[in-house]
Amino acid sequence: MEILLDIGSSNESFYYLDGNNLGAEVGDIVSVRLRGRLLNGLVISKKEFSTINNDESNIIGGKSIRYLFVEGILQKKIIDESWRELIDSLASFYMVSNLKMFKTAFPPGWIGKYKNFSKGLKDQIWIETKKKSEIKKNGLTKKEFFLMDTLSKKGNWQSELIKSGFNYTLINSMVSKNYLAKSKRKKNININININSKLNSFVKDHIATKKPNLTNEQKIAFQKFQTMKPGDALLLWGETGSGKTEVYMRIAEDQFLKKKSCLILAPEIGLIPQLIDRFCRRFNNVVYEYHSNCSPDHRTLVWKKIINANEPLIVIGTRSAVFLPIRNLGLIIMDEEHDVSYKQDSPMPCYDAREIAIEIVKRNSAKLIFGSATPSMKTWKKCIFERNFKLVRMIQRISSNETPEIKIIDMRDEFKKGNMKIFSNELLQLLPQLRLKKEQAIILIPRRGHSGFLSCRNCGYLINCPNCDVPLSVHLGSQGKKWLRCHWCDHKSRLINRCPDCHSTAFKPFGIGTQRVIEFLNEEFPDLKVLRFDRDTTSGKDGHRDILSKFSKGDADILVGTQMLAKGIDIPNITLSVVIAADGLLHRPDISAEEKSLQLFLQVAGRAGRAQKKGKVIFQTYKPNHPVISYLQKRDYERFLIENSRLKKDANLFPFCTICLLKLSGENYELTESIAIKLAKYLLSFCEKKNWKLIGPAPSLIAKVGKKFRWQILIHGPEGTKIPLPDRSILWKLIPKNVFLTIDVNPAEL
Repeated sequence: MEILLDIGSSNESFYYLDGNNLGAEVGDIVSVRLRGRLLNGLVISKKEFSTINNDESNIIGGKSIRYLFVEGILQKKIIDESWRELIDSLASFYMVSNLKMFKTAFPPGWIGKYKNFSKGLKDQIWIETKKKSEIKKNGLTKKEFFLMDTLSKKGNWQSELIKSGFNYTLINSMVSKNYLAKSKRKKNININININSKLNSFVKDHIATKKPNLTNEQKIAFQKFQTMKPGDALLLWGETGSGKTEVYMRIAEDQFLKKKSCLILAPEIGLIPQLIDRFCRRFNNVVYEYHSNCSPDHRTLVWKKIINANEPLIVIGTRSAVFLPIRNLGLIIMDEEHDVSYKQDSPMPCYDAREIAIEIVKRNSAKLIFGSATPSMKTWKKCIFERNFKLVRMIQRISSNETPEIKIIDMRDEFKKGNMKIFSNELLQLLPQLRLKKEQAIILIPRRGHSGFLSCRNCGYLINCPNCDVPLSVHLGSQGKKWLRCHWCDHKSRLINRCPDCHSTAFKPFGIGTQRVIEFLNEEFPDLKVLRFDRDTTSGKDGHRDILSKFSKGDADILVGTQMLAKGIDIPNITLSVVIAADGLLHRPDISAEEKSLQLFLQVAGRAGRAQKKGKVIFQTYKPNHPVISYLQKRDYERFLIENSRLKKDANLFPFCTICLLKLSGENYELTESIAIKLAKYLLSFCEKKNWKLIGPAPSLIAKVGKKFRWQILIHGPEGTKIPLPDRSILWKLIPKNVFLTIDVNPAEL
């Protein structure tokens, strides 16, 4: 049988015998030995040998070949033939090997070094009280007594105690004093969101919460879905607060009653907790979570549950969940479809989950819903120009309040009035009122960290990352200590107070990050409680959920965060949305910078005034006359799409053409440059034959990242035509081992 193995070479498949009669079949994950190493691999084909000698060898072409035996089956039939065909076609389109595509689709560790599959049990530390400790409780500190009281007679997992606020030092101290006992036990890894009821107890009265009455627009959207044929796609263009999520749940319920499973996708992990909570309240214990913050064991168990499920289920996840081989799939919903996070830019394969979803629904006779308040021009084009998507508009917000006013504040005028602070005078007056009115605010800053960069005001010297062609950002620790960090390669170094070039002490941080804003808020408004919501504070499976939960419960007055703050957060008490220091987004050297900026700003604006309280939006800018600001203030995203699509269509720019970016990187500058030039010359004839254009090679926008110099070649041509690249086996022969090539079809940034 042919087995796919990852050994870091061009040879990926090897032949083995099922000599121990284990019953290995195509689609099984098995363990085999190669050069003495035990590896996990995927069985991709099976052949019957007519004669096998006693020494497990076979005579082929006059040569004696010795076959090793498969050592074990780790998981039976994790894929079927139709899913395999999908992966093969995606590998071909995204110019990667089948092995690379399988590894991208599978949970971590399935193909590679030997790793046994989780059986749902994991060794964990169990803490319980000792009986004789009852006598000595009088000598306990408050924390020790509270810990004893929490454990009572039953005991608990150490990990759960840590989550509850107890620390390892306290627990170990209590163990050494003989109050508590530690032991190792097997803990079941639970992949169900709600463990209080049995799986698949779904009946017609399964709905756990009272369903709201649908608005007329929601009814029309639901009716439009019911008229869709298998394989059809629909864009649900609903303003922020118009009730798209309720439509999603009604559509999912419709499919569920027809015994069809549903896949709900969100672009970022930060959006998952609210979707999970809302779907769980409605559908009880048939909802599963799948994304990169879930442990490999969790993802493995979810995959196994899906392939063995006999009843419909709902999976909620990020872009990687699009590969799940869901049985009897009836529906895929892609919330916030405009978000670039659905597109992977590195490493290869640089896949787009939206395009894969379109292919999956066609293959499975399912239905596809794209939802957004600010649809991408590419999806809008599918509705208006190509007529491939159906379109439903939802203009009215659920809240009876009028749409919040967007106030544009010119920070140049603030400076002229003598206000040197990072907040405008109006904002400084609004924030103290939050606590009095029992309301909340969100503040968006595009950059995490404390400050953008560290520079000398005397000579202009800038502290750059030694590995990358970008400045180091200033970060602030919990104890007030500052350090420098690269957001590209994660290099860290200490903060210096004197310029290494001119030795001036006028060496100050420039720019604004989330930490700097929080520092300012704490100084200016000590009575207000502030939470931070960015990549640095939301690590771990429940990082996003914990912060959003605290904020929704009223534990803080202000939530300060980066772009993830704008996406899908639905907290009724938010009445003030603020955008500061976002002018840089408008001037990024990206052909879609205006589209992405306007989407972000409108999404932030939509977070305020979603319930009964009136909302307000403050947008601080130094460029109030920028065209995007005009569209923003009028909330006229459709006019933006109409006018900009006309310009892009006339100029044959994306999405009215197909583009492919070839990115090269290497530690040797001269070698990387020469290979880029050689590759461009080689590809030019392929492009000219197919009426495609080639631009480059040229250094990438950020010419060095992680000690590697970066070059790129752009090719673009008529929409719908095949990309004129030679077979990948030929292409990669042009690239030496110490230069790396990435092929990105229709890149998110250009």
